Amino acid sequence: MEISDEDSQQVYARIAGVSLLVIILSGALSNDLIVAGDAAATAHNILAHERKFRVGLAGEMIMLNSDVVLALALYALLKPVNEILALLGTFWRIANAIVLGVGVVVGLVALEALGDAHYLTAFKTDQMQAIARQLLDIHGAAMLIGLILFGLGAATHSYLFWKSRYIPRFLAASYMVVTLAIVICCFAIIVFPRLDPIIDPWFVAPDFVVELVVALWLIIKGINTKAWVR
Repeated sequence: MEISDEDSQQVYARIAGVSLLVIILSGALSNDLIVAGDAAATAHNILAHERKFRVGLAGEMIMLNSDVVLALALYALLKPVNEILALLGTFWRIANAIVLGVGVVVGLVALEALGDAHYLTAFKTDQMQAIARQLLDIHGAAMLIGLILFGLGAATHSYLFWKSRYIPRFLAASYMVVTLAIVICCFAIIVFPRLDPIIDPWFVAPDFVVELVVALWLIIKGINTKAWVR
């Protein structure tokens, strides 16, 4: 039996919804063991809760792989609206996944640095803590850059949702606003680092709510394929 273009679009929409939901749920596994400006406390937390730290890194791996699936599903779904913008948004989301992958690698290396790796025995404990902290700072920077790439990609795709009316326009507009807000906040943190403890992680909270609604809408309702007039 031949599958119609409309049926294919609904499949892509639900794949995107499920992928987005997995990203949200895996994000809940993120690590909260890092103490800003205190290498010793961070090292103690990670070593005392090593399994939790590893679960957090595994959650990041699930997230970035789901983001690749989501990026491709959204490209297939939105390319009839504007293929160039759909592709641009997809490139941004895949770039986000690549940067997050680098962050996970650095996190694993930091964990090894805090452990008993034989080739690191020449360093003193405080030196190893400082090295691990520097690696964790790189991990944090990767997350920040990844958020910018994610926000750009999500804002682009949400604009195409708004233009196509595949989902309610207020929902697409909300998604565009909260993701652009993430981009602005991340750039603000880069330029004004002292803002970090003030707005992080609260600036991503609105996105969490809107993304959850979008994910459930795509899974349950699908898209209104008849709304887009070519």
